[in-house]
Amino acid sequence: MAFLHEKIILPLSDLLRGEHVYGDLRRLRQAEKWTPEQMSAYQEEQLHRLLRFAAAEVPFYREWFAASGISPDAACLNQLPIVSKALMRREGIARFAAEHYPANERIDARSSGSTGEPFSFYTCRRSDSVNTAAKLRTWYQAGYKLGDRYMKIANGVRHGRLKTLQDRVNNCIYVPFFSVDDETLKSILTEIECSRPRYIRSYPVPLYLLARYRNSHPGYSFQPQHVFTTGSTLSAPYRAEIEKAFGCDVIDSYSCEGTPNTYETPAHDGYRVCGYYGIIEVLDDSNHPVVDGIGRVVSTDFWNLAHPFVRYDTQDLVEVCNGQIIRIMGRECETLIDTKGGRYTVHNFVGFFQEDDRPTRRSVESYQVVKRHDGSIMFRLVVNDLYNQDIERYIVDHWQSLLGVPVSVSVVDDIPLMHNNKRLTIIDE
Repeated sequence: MAFLHEKIILPLSDLLRGEHVYGDLRRLRQAEKWTPEQMSAYQEEQLHRLLRFAAAEVPFYREWFAASGISPDAACLNQLPIVSKALMRREGIARFAAEHYPANERIDARSSGSTGEPFSFYTCRRSDSVNTAAKLRTWYQAGYKLGDRYMKIANGVRHGRLKTLQDRVNNCIYVPFFSVDDETLKSILTEIECSRPRYIRSYPVPLYLLARYRNSHPGYSFQPQHVFTTGSTLSAPYRAEIEKAFGCDVIDSYSCEGTPNTYETPAHDGYRVCGYYGIIEVLDDSNHPVVDGIGRVVSTDFWNLAHPFVRYDTQDLVEVCNGQIIRIMGRECETLIDTKGGRYTVHNFVGFFQEDDRPTRRSVESYQVVKRHDGSIMFRLVVNDLYNQDIERYIVDHWQSLLGVPVSVSVVDDIPLMHNNKRLTIIDE
């Protein structure tokens, strides 16, 4: 079955969709055998190819190279400007798009808006092909073979016959996720029991909500081989809840516009960057490389020539050890800084509310942290009957002592998911 899908169905799919996944998958396998020196030489060649193209076709870079006096063939990565979503928005998409890129190869794209600010840009079929091949290759490392049944749980419905046909051919069970009520969770878990997918893929929040429901409602027994998470931060408590519910490993991944696919290994010894697709730099606040510690992801995409991303500041924070990513921290905007300069991320709050030895573990159903205009902090909480004034005082006292600012609590009926099935843990007003 796997041979049929990879050698016949995948090339036919490429022909129908105008993509090159089959060939890129073959090249990725070859690249895995390269020495570090060979990979560095390849990336250097790809970078200068990209820069020559950008200097000729992209107004922003054409002007930058002319003003700097640096040749695209001689430029080092750290000499190039770091660009941001805010800069691209301010200057306009036309300033960063290739002027003569074929219109039939260019694809309108949009970020998921997990920061509350969706971002429009272009991508292209060539970029999509390499990204798809990189995703397949990392799934292969976890035991997946083309044709294996898998379930994708996502927001929105499938549109178009081609997508529906593609799901059927790929043995994909697509399940839309719109709400978090018990009936929805029960329906999806029943579908998992009936269809028995070998793999499940979704964002961490829907999977965590499914897992929490399953763990509190005995009777579900099916265990997939792996659960794949993507799209937002996977915290340690979320991972533990999902693995307990489904009885298998969770393998996390990271990507956003302009970044190479970055996947956790099945051995859970860190995240691997697809160096064939592009380069990820991890930089501190002064734009110096971080070897050990926490830094921002700044990425360069070799393949999206419709809208080149060169040293693009993703605003995502990661932790590295000896230069390798070991933890995805989340958005830089989802960070609180106390009066002494200490930084608190999503993980700090997830731990506080879900560690077993804290009174918040069984009394707070969901939470959101809001940094208000005056610098104070408000916790929005959905609570149950175990919550009381003593627990509220515990929350206020704990965080006031750490953050050094006034802290308040607002008990609400619901904290809705955003349109993309994500939920911001931290909002900075």
